[in-house]
Amino acid sequence: MLRTLAAAHLIGLTLLASPSALSGSPPPARVGAFGPASTNSKEVVQAAEFAVAEQEKVIRAATGDASVRLRLVRIDAAEQQVVAGLNYRLRLTVALNDEQKPAQAVVWWQAWRAPDPYQLTAWAWS
Repeated sequence: MLRTLAAAHLIGLTLLASPSALSGSPPPARVGAFGPASTNSKEVVQAAEFAVAEQEKVIRAATGDASVRLRLVRIDAAEQQVVAGLNYRLRLTVALNDEQKPAQAVVWWQAWRAPDPYQLTAWAWS
């Protein structure tokens, strides 16, 4: 009987500690996984602007054409991941010399790396 009570108590505590078990809602995001971020947040906008400016430098260096212009049109989606700092995974619409193109970027932000806390770790044309 004591074992039955202990087991019932343990099950009750487990259910209380996990409201999603009863509500049917999805479990919380895994630690270290990307989660949603607001496309309007100051941090996401700054990361997107940094990514576009860095990629413009890469394109200019690769082509030898200093007249190349890459401009952020809009942030279509954003996710963030807590690491040693933050990773921002961004889906962007950019204008390359006035031609709109979709792109994806990952920007790593570390506050303690001031004055240059951002690093563009990935860029892909979609």
